Amino acid sequence: MTIERGRALLREVKDRIGTCRALGFVDVALRELNREPNEGMLWLQRLPHVWLLIVKWALAGWRPDDNRLEPTDEDIKFITQATWDAMGHLVGVEGRPVIFIRRMALQQIWLQRSFDTSAIPRQFRILGELMAGAETTECFRQQYGLTPAQFAIVMMHMTADAGDLLDRPALSALRPGNPRVPEHWVIVRRILYRTVPQLHRDFAEMEVRSTLAEVEVCEQSPLVRTPFLASRNLGPVCIHPILLFRMLETVLFDLARAIDARPFMNEFGPAFEDYLAEVLDDLNAQVIREDELRQRLVGPGQVVDFAVVSEEALVLIDAKGIEGHYDELYHNLPEELAARLRTSLLRAVDQAIATVDRLPADLQRNDIYFLCVTFKQVVVTDGIALKELTAGTAECAHPRWKSSVLTPARMLFPSGFEFESIVALANTLQVPISQVVRDVVADNGNPKTRKLLLEQHVIARRAPLEAPAVIQGATNRLRQ
Repeated sequence: MTIERGRALLREVKDRIGTCRALGFVDVALRELNREPNEGMLWLQRLPHVWLLIVKWALAGWRPDDNRLEPTDEDIKFITQATWDAMGHLVGVEGRPVIFIRRMALQQIWLQRSFDTSAIPRQFRILGELMAGAETTECFRQQYGLTPAQFAIVMMHMTADAGDLLDRPALSALRPGNPRVPEHWVIVRRILYRTVPQLHRDFAEMEVRSTLAEVEVCEQSPLVRTPFLASRNLGPVCIHPILLFRMLETVLFDLARAIDARPFMNEFGPAFEDYLAEVLDDLNAQVIREDELRQRLVGPGQVVDFAVVSEEALVLIDAKGIEGHYDELYHNLPEELAARLRTSLLRAVDQAIATVDRLPADLQRNDIYFLCVTFKQVVVTDGIALKELTAGTAECAHPRWKSSVLTPARMLFPSGFEFESIVALANTLQVPISQVVRDVVADNGNPKTRKLLLEQHVIARRAPLEAPAVIQGATNRLRQ
């Protein structure tokens, strides 16, 4: 069986790693990840996702007094090739092309994306300003020694530092006008820089959980959380800039959520909704928010957060400040995916269907679309893909998919960044947001133009886009 062969290969890899000095593999990986070119297609062809897994496995087996032999060229060749071969057996999902493609994307696309320069201002606006008086914000300050707003300023300095080092003027230009506060910098370094013993502890705990091999090989590297390796001889070493950029894009959210997820998400959700309302302010459109929409709907039931009304179409929008559970993202079994999606994206679809069923006559349209906006990218393009992720389960046979008005093709699942891009494109083209959404749905209906990520549809239009006014304002306040 192909999965059993893949699992056996990874056991051989981990056993072989265990015969050598752990830091020997880390040294080789750092050289391989950072030698020129250290970005672009040639870099991707050197299989960085494989090297990052090797670092994780090596550090899981680290020893304080490690007298094992240095890895030889033969060890390194065997481990990289066997890991790559194992992935060939483990990533595929027979008869489930949507699951296979999504897992491939989750495994590698995070290594290919450009840095989202709106990410820190977005987090600053939500966590640093809209949530300024929230209880979880005070917990953040107590836990980390900085408010989210102060932390965001340090992150802007860090982004500008990366711009200076990598010769990226657009990033350097983001540097705040006020110099960095040394005390704040010390605190951030303590949070984001990890020593080898600390990483060993974290990764050894992950090994104990015995994550299925076929799931583990698709994960985004946990090194994203702390992309700096504290070295006694060299000081803090950035493992690779791409890890730094991915960390910066969600760092405030991740740190706040790590304190206590449930109360944080209870407060983050409404703030994220308010943020999306500010993004929608850029549109010259009638936007109905949840309270008014609930009053206008016929009878009791579930309701979405927004309805954007135009003469010919209605776009329903719901804010879901979710990031996607580990199994919800990486698993290969529809029943596992369905169990996790039931409380997130599937619940959002049910809210949308319930809203459509209760629309008054003045809001009914022939064309109705639904956007479920998630904070992080969950790599689910539309309702067609979502339904196929749950193939063979009760969720796939659910009546939600039988609506004659809001069909699966008309359900889209953009990240916060993608949603901002859709709004920006509507503004640039001077068309209703429903027209942009309609075009995406039409393109996804053709195998030749269907795309994995919604942002790819926006990029394909090659239109000049401006960040939402809320992002521009937050950026200016950060740079003061």
